[in-house]
Amino acid sequence: MKTTIQIPKFLHELFGTQQNRCELVLILLFTITSTLGVAWFSASYWQTLTWYQNLVLWLLFLDISGGVVANLSEGTNNYYNARPKARWLFIAIHIQPLILAFVLESPIYVALAVWLYTLISASIINHLRAMVYHRLLAGALLATAIIIYVLSGVTLPMPITLIYTLYMMKVIYSFSVDHTGNPG
Repeated sequence: MKTTIQIPKFLHELFGTQQNRCELVLILLFTITSTLGVAWFSASYWQTLTWYQNLVLWLLFLDISGGVVANLSEGTNNYYNARPKARWLFIAIHIQPLILAFVLESPIYVALAVWLYTLISASIINHLRAMVYHRLLAGALLATAIIIYVLSGVTLPMPITLIYTLYMMKVIYSFSVDHTGNPG
């Protein structure tokens, strides 16, 4: 038996109109534990930041880590399946790498490369959502991004590297792929 929860309207863009109870718990559990885990294991970096840099980093990590899992859920997937224009808008407004580079004074060329690659890849996948191979292509584009990022030799603080990697996963694969095939 599927137990679904009706999601309040102001949270529809995150979780859809309804969410499976188990999926919602997994989303929240992953978001909280991954954020706290990264903060714990990279505390020395966080301590070098100003209060507003910490705030932005916390908010971006919560958003991106939560989105990686939430976008895989049936509720969020079906919500955006029924709203193709909202799906395009979602892709367009995801400028987190640029915000991160600006606030943390991280190299802008890395942020631009991550953002542009993600925007182009997600747009291709979103355009090809009706094709059976779009999941495979999304996985290949994501894996290519990770390989290029690692082989590029870019060395950034671990929280930034994790945000960039999770960001690409969130937008290229978790969001752009149709995981259920349901029209919404």
